[in-house]
Amino acid sequence: MSQSQYLPGWVILANGDTLTGMVKDRKQTFTGPEIYKQIRFKSHQKKRRKKYRPDELAGYQINEVAYESVWLRPASSGIHLLTPYYESIPNAGDCVFLRVVSKGKLSHYQWEWTDESQVESMDLFRRSGEPIFIRATQGIFGLKRKQLTKFFTDCPALQEKLQEKELSYAWEVTNYYNEHCR
Repeated sequence: MSQSQYLPGWVILANGDTLTGMVKDRKQTFTGPEIYKQIRFKSHQKKRRKKYRPDELAGYQINEVAYESVWLRPASSGIHLLTPYYESIPNAGDCVFLRVVSKGKLSHYQWEWTDESQVESMDLFRRSGEPIFIRATQGIFGLKRKQLTKFFTDCPALQEKLQEKELSYAWEVTNYYNEHCR
């Protein structure tokens, strides 16, 4: 119920303009939470609500949680949620909001959706300046170590840590890469 009402935040329009006000991106229903496909925004000046699709915004923030609008499509054939790689090419695939966990040489995102009355998420990594996202985790099974080892060819030390299971969480991989690689 914590996000069932509008909360302080801002939106960045596709043209770069920033609007501050109140933002709502999900609601609580009797069956559980529901994430909106279009966020709701009310400016401080105008109390009228406006809906924004991901392709109309560069991003938004609610309290301290930031989201970016990103075009995503599976980089290989296969089932949408099982493919390990996603391409980010403007106007190709689906434009979605990704929760920003951390930004750096390696950025960590979470792709959120509602499934069976609960919010699910998928961890994604993206190296700075590259159009490829890689799926970092596989639900309760943890890190996708084989895929990540192939992805991080630019950092042999990180590959070794992944193979030796010295890192267990996506945030640990992100921190290690940003502090020790490239």
